[in-house]
Amino acid sequence: MSIEIHEIIRSKRKTIALVVTADAKLVVRAPLNTPTDYIKSLVQKKKKWITEKQQAIVLRNEIHKEKQFVNGEGFLYLGDSYKLEISKDEQQVILKHGRLILPETELRTAGEKIRRWYKNEAKRVIQERVKYYSQLTGIKYKSVKITDAKRRWGSCGPKGSLNFTWRLVMAPLRVIDYVVVHELAHIEFADHSKEYWVRVRTIMPDFEKQRKWLEENQKLLDVI
Repeated sequence: MSIEIHEIIRSKRKTIALVVTADAKLVVRAPLNTPTDYIKSLVQKKKKWITEKQQAIVLRNEIHKEKQFVNGEGFLYLGDSYKLEISKDEQQVILKHGRLILPETELRTAGEKIRRWYKNEAKRVIQERVKYYSQLTGIKYKSVKITDAKRRWGSCGPKGSLNFTWRLVMAPLRVIDYVVVHELAHIEFADHSKEYWVRVRTIMPDFEKQRKWLEENQKLLDVI
């Protein structure tokens, strides 16, 4: 899939600059005689960097606006943003054809209904991931509980009872996996000792990348 160039601005400058604007559009500033084909080729070479910048801006923009339960509003699920669609036909909140569908009859309690949908999805997804990593590592757990916590992603209670906030289901799956691994490892190590982190890294070598995502995007998971 090619990257869309919103605008090419040519001037007497000597170098090419790729600029991702505040609304996540790509603007290319280039010397006067730079061929368009060359610019397009350069953009494709920088595709990964551009995409990451655009995604970061979209996520950042989600933080700073109050959620409106109207057609086109964005809601995060597993790290992707889905547009809300008010439907006269559907009877329940559902993710369908790349849209988050909200029944028109539920508009008065839209926030409550969407939160309930998130909680149900969190229970399904997180239980699956805990089961997967339990089987992978051989770490046995007692139970999984979904909480309403805003600042605590997860916790490990006595005898392997695991708790996770439903808000995690807004994060990318790999980030959810990190929190699951973090809490499962606490069944073997109660503290954050060197041995504990060695265990976490053994299970998930890139855990620091996922932890950083949580640190940088925690406000994204507290918008509803």
